[in-house]
Amino acid sequence: MRVGAIKSNGFTLVELLITIAIVGILAGIAFPAYDSYVTKSKLKSAQADLVALSLVLENRFQRQLVYPTTTASSTAETKCVSATGTTTCTSAASAWQPSQSDSFTYKIVTATTTTYKIEALGNAGKVNGCSVTLTQDNVRVIASCSPYNGSWL
Repeated sequence: MRVGAIKSNGFTLVELLITIAIVGILAGIAFPAYDSYVTKSKLKSAQADLVALSLVLENRFQRQLVYPTTTASSTAETKCVSATGTTTCTSAASAWQPSQSDSFTYKIVTATTTTYKIEALGNAGKVNGCSVTLTQDNVRVIASCSPYNGSWL
């Protein structure tokens, strides 16, 4: 055996520390980007759910020339309620099933025979408190949901 010829079968501590630092930097960039992507996808799904509900309301308007109205004393028309995380809609919107019922509560905020305003209100995670609304005039707003406030994504 020669002196000075040392065979190494592993990593040095410096190589290991450099690898850990690189992985840490990449993770520090990737996780916030992924989190933002998940939040945006939930908001977009809620927007799609509102559009689907508005199509149900518009279909009713085309058939009867009035939007379904909701009152405190009547739930026979269209009323969406959320109880224990489950969203159900009766009568005019019975065919409508939201895809984001675990993260949003859907409701008809105002409804008259000629107008409506529907809302998806976030109730979990990063979308908690976010309000996504849609009116019969196609006015689309996101509120209380920084940094996504303003018009729809």
